Amino acid sequence: MSPARVLSAVACAALALGVAACGSDGGGKSKSEMALDAGADAAGATADGSALSDMGSPIPDARPTPDARPTPPDAVMADPDLAVPTPDARVAPPADAAVPEPDAARMPDAAAPPPPVPPGDAPGNVGFVGSSCAADADCTYDGGVCLAAAGYPNGMCTQACDRLCPDRDGASTTFCLGDVLPDGGACVQQCDFAAFPTGCRPGYGCRTLGRFNEPATERQVCLPGEGEPLPDDSCMADLAQRRVGYLLSSNPGDHPAGHPELTCDIDGPILLESPVGGIEYRYIENDAPSAMFMSCQLAVAIDDLSTYLRELDVVEVAHIGTYNCRLIEGTNELSTHGLGTALDIAQLTTRDGTTYNVERDWEVGVDPPQTAAGRFLYEVAHQMYERRIFNIVLTPEYNAAHYNHFHVDLTPDAHFLGFAPGLPPWPSRPAGDD
Repeated sequence: MSPARVLSAVACAALALGVAACGSDGGGKSKSEMALDAGADAAGATADGSALSDMGSPIPDARPTPDARPTPPDAVMADPDLAVPTPDARVAPPADAAVPEPDAARMPDAAAPPPPVPPGDAPGNVGFVGSSCAADADCTYDGGVCLAAAGYPNGMCTQACDRLCPDRDGASTTFCLGDVLPDGGACVQQCDFAAFPTGCRPGYGCRTLGRFNEPATERQVCLPGEGEPLPDDSCMADLAQRRVGYLLSSNPGDHPAGHPELTCDIDGPILLESPVGGIEYRYIENDAPSAMFMSCQLAVAIDDLSTYLRELDVVEVAHIGTYNCRLIEGTNELSTHGLGTALDIAQLTTRDGTTYNVERDWEVGVDPPQTAAGRFLYEVAHQMYERRIFNIVLTPEYNAAHYNHFHVDLTPDAHFLGFAPGLPPWPSRPAGDD
């Protein structure tokens, strides 16, 4: 083959390959999936993530498929010296050649900002029950349905339910309600005063309604409109300002066994959610934190307690009870537990995993205590009294009934520390387990 023919063949082959590699990308939109973890509700129900996709038809890709690649001329393929080199035959750059920096514009951003929160939504609620939506795909959990009719401002995510609804960590608590979907119950958001000053996002208000198929169980839920007037209570306003998570509840009106003349009357009944001020509150026999039924005033005091305990690096309080409609042991007087103004503290846990258990670590009759754990609990008891976080603080020194906990309460006009052995009880509090 003559030199001229060789050069002509090589040029033709290069031109053919160049054309095949320079197809036009139509720039069609790509699909993306947004998966959200869902937690379990009180009965163990869960919700799974679902996919979102964009809309529109992509422009067809003009790049040829491998089968459409032009075949080099026979004259080129017949001459081994003119064969197109394989990738392994590429010439490596000199060792001292500069390596180009990656194109930053083409590199994925590992620290991309989170998607924007729709106006009015709380960050933890986006895509979950009660959040805004324009279509079902915006409700990113299993069974999600968007109520986007005119009666639902900015739409509302829901799903069908028979009695219970799934909950998700970081999101407002849910509730199964009737008369929302045409058939059966529908999941709605419970009023959340930690997420919203009025308990609900704009366009929605709190209403007290019964659970679907269980009407005696009532909760305040978010539905379109003004809702019910919130309690005219400075305590509730204080909780909202503190951003404490709670649910409005109802006064049980219980009576202690055998005493119908006495009523356990709760002033500002609420369910206080955990954590409070960054500290988890757990019933000591349970593995996980849970909401506590109490008066609003006790919730404020517990938030103050959390502020103090953070100084000690405490992350969890294990307790043995708040509300309990009963008498003080050995008396005919209502316990402060029956008024929702008392808490029994059994154990504190710090960030490094150290536990301080009242039954195990309190040094009865020793003042000052000799062990590190004893000194820790001694200090906590005295600080709850000195800082007036609670009006009454009873320790294991007070009597045998308190061997395993600190009883703290909000008895009006009181300031009493039941600490030293042999001290008489507070005059309005007969001896016994309060």
